[in-house]
Amino acid sequence: MTTIKRRIPFLPFRRFHWSSKSLRFQLLSTSFALLLAVSILTLWAASRYAHHTAQLSYDRSLSSSAVQILDNVRYVNLNWSVDIPISAFKVLAQSPQDRVFYLVVAESFDVVTGYDDLAEHSVIRQKILSYQSQLEPKADYFDVLYKGVDFRFALVSNSINTPSGLREVYVLVGQTLNSRLLLEKEITFQAQKLVAMVIISALLLILLSTWKIIRPIRDINRKIAKRSTVDLTPIGHQGPQEIDHLITTINRFMGQLDTTLGNLKNFTSEAAHQLKTPLAGLKAHAELALNSSNDPETKQHLVTVLTACNLLDRTISQLLNQATITHRHRSMAPGIIHFNDTVKNICRDLAINALSRDIELSYQDSVDVVIYGDDFALAQMLINLIENAVKYSPDHSKIDILINQDVGNIVLAIEDHGQGIADQDKPHVFERFYRSSNNISQGTGLGMAIALEVARNFNAELSLEDTQPTGLTVKVVFPYGHWRKR
Repeated sequence: MTTIKRRIPFLPFRRFHWSSKSLRFQLLSTSFALLLAVSILTLWAASRYAHHTAQLSYDRSLSSSAVQILDNVRYVNLNWSVDIPISAFKVLAQSPQDRVFYLVVAESFDVVTGYDDLAEHSVIRQKILSYQSQLEPKADYFDVLYKGVDFRFALVSNSINTPSGLREVYVLVGQTLNSRLLLEKEITFQAQKLVAMVIISALLLILLSTWKIIRPIRDINRKIAKRSTVDLTPIGHQGPQEIDHLITTINRFMGQLDTTLGNLKNFTSEAAHQLKTPLAGLKAHAELALNSSNDPETKQHLVTVLTACNLLDRTISQLLNQATITHRHRSMAPGIIHFNDTVKNICRDLAINALSRDIELSYQDSVDVVIYGDDFALAQMLINLIENAVKYSPDHSKIDILINQDVGNIVLAIEDHGQGIADQDKPHVFERFYRSSNNISQGTGLGMAIALEVARNFNAELSLEDTQPTGLTVKVVFPYGHWRKR
């Protein structure tokens, strides 16, 4: 069985989704990107600050200890003496996890007191040799790997009077890095907590600001969504200046659209009068001439004229009906239609034409429903579909018109037993003015196009299927949500 379907999807509303085209997404993504960059920069700066603070704090303790020891260095009786004060190591002793080493050395690396192996360390010897003496002792700091452990040393120096003249004395105090690393980690952790609190607060403010910015647009969308398709009255809304400009533009557009629809309605009624009136006069004169003429050739020409007038009249009616359907769909709110009653009334109206050829119109239904839409458009669709079935059915045949429920859908089926439609023609039957080369019957080529347009307006699906053994079955499927039982 060959089936041609034209699907008209039903979308009651569009779900919100995070699209890159969304204004909300763009605002949030831009804000988050800036906030992430600022956060990374802030954390880096906090880490550098923690390192600098820890270094500065413990370096001051080292230099203070070294200066106190230096102040107690004496040259007495041709010998160096040092009375190391307890306070020199009191601050350093507050870090019990650290080890402290010191060295007091005179010129030529004569060790006065302290750890002798410090004077043998190449880096320390180099630092002592390169130290620049100053009037006021100023510490020189450096890191050294000593005894397999990282140390931080403070080196100070001073010139002391001796019988042989001024001699330089160097004091070196070193401490392991455990305490300062712990202080650095603590400061960094506190900074991270502060930055995290700032980030969370900023995120909340960004979300709140984005919601407040988007809210007027969402309110306008909600107001428009609640309106019927024919409500073109201006939108009343007070919001930011940019939103007011948007509303003004929308209201201006709706006013122009309302004027256009009004002009379309006037054109439809005027066209019906201006086209059909002279055509009716032409037909009347042709019929009068046909009745008055005795010449067979003249009568044949007049019959051709009348046939052309009838076809033109049918074409004009179809075009006007299509324009009316389009206008009513855009300008009238959907109403409740008793579907079964409408189908039966159309069958009753077309029964006389069918009986003239001894064609039986059989109507059956298994469910009684109402649908939502335009009753005029629905009637035009039914007339076109049933008239086509009658036109292409052979004499003494039967046309079945069925209304059934299929799962959640209501299905209208019109089955005839004529010659059907060739497979190569089925994809084109919904095109305006399309006529198959094998079709010898007169027609406008608009009936199926109008039926498809009406089906779209009802969010229905229109399909063509082959009737077995011959014929065509036209199905109109109304989806769930567009009908209810009576």
